[in-house]
Amino acid sequence: MPSIVLRDYQLQLLADLRAALKAHRRVCAVMPTGAGKGQTIGAIVQGAARKGRKVLVLAHRAELIEQLTGTVRAWGLEPDEIAPGHRLQGRQLAVGSVQTVARRLGQLSAPDLIIQDEAHHLVAGNVWGRIINTWPEAQLIGKTATPERLDGKGLGVEAGGFFEALVLGPSAAWLVEQGWLARPKVFSWPGARNSKGHGPELHQRMGEYDLELAARAFGDRAAIGDAVSHYLRRLHPGTAICFCCTVEHAEQMAGAFRAAGIRAASVSGGTSAEERKRLIAGLGTGEVEVLTSCMIISEGTDIPSVGGAILMRPTASLSLYLQMVGRALRPAPGKQEAVILDHVGNAHRHGLPTDERAWNLAGRRRREAVSIPIKDCPVCFCSCPSAAQVCPDCGHLFLSEERDEQRRGLQQVEGELVEVTGAAHHRPKPKQQQQRPRRTHPAAGCRTFEELLQREQERGYKPGWAHHVWAARQHNKANGSTL
Repeated sequence: MPSIVLRDYQLQLLADLRAALKAHRRVCAVMPTGAGKGQTIGAIVQGAARKGRKVLVLAHRAELIEQLTGTVRAWGLEPDEIAPGHRLQGRQLAVGSVQTVARRLGQLSAPDLIIQDEAHHLVAGNVWGRIINTWPEAQLIGKTATPERLDGKGLGVEAGGFFEALVLGPSAAWLVEQGWLARPKVFSWPGARNSKGHGPELHQRMGEYDLELAARAFGDRAAIGDAVSHYLRRLHPGTAICFCCTVEHAEQMAGAFRAAGIRAASVSGGTSAEERKRLIAGLGTGEVEVLTSCMIISEGTDIPSVGGAILMRPTASLSLYLQMVGRALRPAPGKQEAVILDHVGNAHRHGLPTDERAWNLAGRRRREAVSIPIKDCPVCFCSCPSAAQVCPDCGHLFLSEERDEQRRGLQQVEGELVEVTGAAHHRPKPKQQQQRPRRTHPAAGCRTFEELLQREQERGYKPGWAHHVWAARQHNKANGSTL
């Protein structure tokens, strides 16, 4: 009997799944990246095995197959591995590569239960769908962090998909508050709110950005802001995964990091499985500081120690965006936050990783862009909610003249990523806000201008911080404000 203790929210998800399966044959379960999807799969497999049911777990990449096989073994079960180089043993449980299972359909007996990992790939007309249609009587459980296709279409039967019901686990925001995920700190490009005239113009093909054109636009190491210098300033010595547009772009970015003395490597579909495994392990140990990738580690890569993600690949897909940033959100000892360096404006298109999202099986209409109402601090360039009176990073007090200027869009800094902290409607409800500890104002205790100057030097604030705080105080006194 394995000594695995599931968390309360994982147990609740399993209870909700069991209830849904009493009324529906095909159910999709949603858990944010890092919430322990693999362990819940292990628990489901063990429960089905005890009832004598034949189970097939499906995934689509070697890393995922290896992880899931290890998870099932950790639960005290020995599965068949349906993958190149492995022979069928006729066991009750099997973990299979989608491609290999599709080639061996004639050799396999019908499962009673199919568990589909990364279920957002499941479409009626693709190889995943062909497998599900082969055994229409089998129950189906899909597991995903993002229950919609990359094009925004739903996974439900009404959208041409397979699932009849959706079971929702906890939100990413709740998991962060409870300490189960690292708190994301996002730096993005404000100009993404209106890209015309403020950077490379991106073109779409089949609902997604043309990556060949994007690679040429972002081909140098600078997209909006230099990726190497931002990594050194915001993330180093932490490790990072850098998501790129093409294989050539990934190799180019790795070369730029290496030229700056950073241990970097690139992986792609052409990298051998053994080499890919070695490099990903190196990212976990620090032997590799930055691993650049072209569509190979946006899913399933479990390296909790990774300090952050560098986004050099624009995407119109909310699902892909969350899969990419999710690689950095797993907690680890000594890791207080996950730094997301978004050089291509994805955060302004799709929001913050912890924004509440109303998932459903019907899908959603594609949005051209998301405009997060934020403003940039003139002192430290941190992005703040538009209604903020105090900068959350350096404590600068916004004057009414500055607020008017921010609304006119005059405080834009070219080439610099600024922190995105979200807007009022993205934050938890007021009752939850009151439970959070208040932050001490950086200027607290400074009664004179000289004391403010000393605080500015001690904490490394940008020159001018003391002047702005002092001027704001004089302005507020003149107007009778208590701020």
